[in-house]
Order: sequence, then structure tokens, then C-alpha cells
Amino acid sequence: MDPLLLLRQSIKTRGLRETSQREWVLRFLAQAKGHLSQEEIFEGLRSQQAGIGRATVFRTVKLLEEIGLVSRVTFADGQHRYEYAHERQHHDHMICMECGEALEFSSPAIERLQNRVARARGFSVRWHRHEMFGLCSRCARKKAAA
Repeated sequence: MDPLLLLRQSIKTRGLRETSQREWVLRFLAQAKGHLSQEEIFEGLRSQQAGIGRATVFRTVKLLEEIGLVSRVTFADGQHRYEYAHERQHHDHMICMECGEALEFSSPAIERLQNRVARARGFSVRWHRHEMFGLCSRCARKKAAA
């Protein structure tokens, strides 16, 4: 389904107004590379759309996450960053605690294990987020050399 159509339907279901600002945020995230904080999203949009407000961006990011068009990743510093998620294959993250790099990965074996553990406990998974924290290979080499 078209993400703008999904956004419009979700907004209508919630009794909210359709606004161009919400569409700007969605388009910006769909074109963005990497994981962005709400502040980075705001700053990027402000350079393109002078009239957009910080609160509007922050509320819209939250709405897009609720709808499922955006995913949140929590970095080692506790800061949330966001990425466009619509029709992207599910993936998890390995986050470097030194440089902050977020490495994306997919593992069918991990997915099967999670599902098996949930079934064994009678738990019905709706969604999940898997984040591992450590050192990327570059930072690990620097630490070893020091």
C-alpha cells in the first residue's frame, strides 16, 4: 500500500486533519539515509520547509511510529533515532557504544528462536525490536591497539 494513502487513512481513523506538514515528514524520512533523531529530522525539514515547527515534527514522528511507517532505534546514549520502515524487510541492529554506528542485520535463526520461545510461553508477539550494544570492529581494533 502507498505510504501516503496509509498515512491519510490512519489520520482519518484517528479523527485528525490531513496536513502537508505530516506528508513532508513522511517524505523526508522515506528519502533519508540512516537513523535520524527527531531534532535532525526537524533541522533537515526546516531547511526545506521554513514554516514547519519542532512540535509538529516531533508529534508527527510519534504518529508515524504508531502507524508503523517509522521505526525507533535506541542508541547507546539512550537517544532515540528513527528510520523509514514501510515495506522494508524486518531487521535488527548492532549499535557501537564508542562511535554510535548502527549496523543493520537480519537473522532467520534469531527470528525462529524468538518465535519458539514466545510459543513455548503462550505469548503472542505483535512486534519486536532487537538491539545489541557493543563495539564495532573498527572501535574494537582501536581499543586493542591502545
